[in-house]
Amino acid sequence: MRAVSPPVHLIEAGIATEQRYLGMAEAPSALAPEMATALRPGKRVRIPFLPRDRYLTAARESCRTLSDAVAASLREGARCVIVGGECTLVAGSIPGALAVEPDLVLVYFDAHADFNTLASTPSHFVGGMCLAHVCGRRIAPLLWPGVRSIADDRVALVGARALDPGEVGVLGGSKVRRIPFDRAHADAPGLVAFARRKQVWVHVDVDVIDPQEVAAVDFPVAGGPSLRSLVDVLAALARAASVRGIEVCAYDPRKDNGPRPVAPSLARIPAAALGLAAALV
Repeated sequence: MRAVSPPVHLIEAGIATEQRYLGMAEAPSALAPEMATALRPGKRVRIPFLPRDRYLTAARESCRTLSDAVAASLREGARCVIVGGECTLVAGSIPGALAVEPDLVLVYFDAHADFNTLASTPSHFVGGMCLAHVCGRRIAPLLWPGVRSIADDRVALVGARALDPGEVGVLGGSKVRRIPFDRAHADAPGLVAFARRKQVWVHVDVDVIDPQEVAAVDFPVAGGPSLRSLVDVLAALARAASVRGIEVCAYDPRKDNGPRPVAPSLARIPAAALGLAAALV
């Protein structure tokens, strides 16, 4: 008898921390329909994002709501797919996931490390500090009571190739596992071994993909892998580990102006991470 796959809950979280990045906040409306077709979720949840006058306050409120939604879905036995929004949403997803799966590991695909602190950041962009935040380097605007952090040695940073000078030192002093992922390392060597037989949460900033293929991002960095390579690596991860959730973020539909929009292709990313046949289409 074939095992029944756990249900999928699709969570839309268009969170942004600055007005100039509101394009990313529009990503759920552009990507969620494609993902719903590919994933056939048992439930869809929309996380309100109401910036009003203070974007950071609104982001914090949305992250708290997202944390509750993730925890509720995991307790129901579902797997989560989150479509965002900035990488900042990890400040909501990881605490929620850890509330249910305290031994979770985080696989963080990003062209950037997002590991600045208030002492090292050259820009004070919260999205550039969010991984450091969930690893315990607290960033004041994202704090809330009862927040959970993940241990450095349970985090793999995959594909980071654009780091700020101060960030290099902060990351170098951590136990985060760095894994190369580019044209020369298209199989992300060591990733499957890191995650094997573990409960895994996956974060994908789509700027990890080479901008010649996916240019609809706010912080493009040359030299990344292809979308096909990302899909293949995620499919290998799904075979080796139990992927409890994946978040896909940093797509900016306002910049998806090429002759072939990339939104339909991006739906393959969560499908691959969950081991679904839709990734092969």
